[in-house]
Amino acid sequence: MSSAAEAETGALFLNAKLAVPIRHTLEELGHPQGKTPIQTDNSTAYGIVNNKIQPKQTKAMDMRFYWLKDREAQNFFQFHWKPGKNNLADYWTKHHAAIHHANMRPQILSRPNVLEKLRQKLKGSLSQAAARVC
Repeated sequence: MSSAAEAETGALFLNAKLAVPIRHTLEELGHPQGKTPIQTDNSTAYGIVNNKIQPKQTKAMDMRFYWLKDREAQNFFQFHWKPGKNNLADYWTKHHAAIHHANMRPQILSRPNVLEKLRQKLKGSLSQAAARVC
């Protein structure tokens, strides 16, 4: 990949490509599908896909770019942009300040009391299973 926009456009392409068979399956099962929303945090990739930016050199990403544009024209997808700070996937792929980690932990990690309840439940289930075997 030669640019972040190219990488993000590639990611949009891969995610949209994975969504197509799911959409078809749901439609065949009788569940009509509206536009599937796909979010990106890269404003350049968003602009390219929505015709707000016309890049000078898209040769390396032409196939993905036009495939995405065709699917959007067919009302399969609706692309939208959100800042990266709201993107939970960025937590694992970017370097952040300590305060960001402290703010993100409650959204990502399970609370200790929830974990303890799960452990107790699992321990009780294992005890009952062992009692039935013996």
